[in-house]
Amino acid sequence: MKIVLTILLFFLTLTPLYGWDRDKPITPYGDYCPRCSNYGICRLMLSPAQTKQALEDYYSQKGLSIKIDRIRGRFIKAQILDGSKVVDIIIFDRKTGRIRSIL
Repeated sequence: MKIVLTILLFFLTLTPLYGWDRDKPITPYGDYCPRCSNYGICRLMLSPAQTKQALEDYYSQKGLSIKIDRIRGRFIKAQILDGSKVVDIIIFDRKTGRIRSIL
């Protein structure tokens, strides 16, 4: 009986370690598109195609892919995928180049 309790206690203490799979957030707060300046201002509003390419370039460096959900005015909502698993949902401002996580 003690062996079973010891094993159970061992696995219960390891559970939080498996629940936390990343050290850093997927999209740091206040990050910006590298196609715009470091200050978060684009000279011209990016087109939806330019935005998609910019986000693909940004997240491919992290080994992730994107799926555009919705384009509304100057904002684009996109899912960030690790394979088929959604790991983040972001809003991209095509005017300022800012990327904000909403997950």
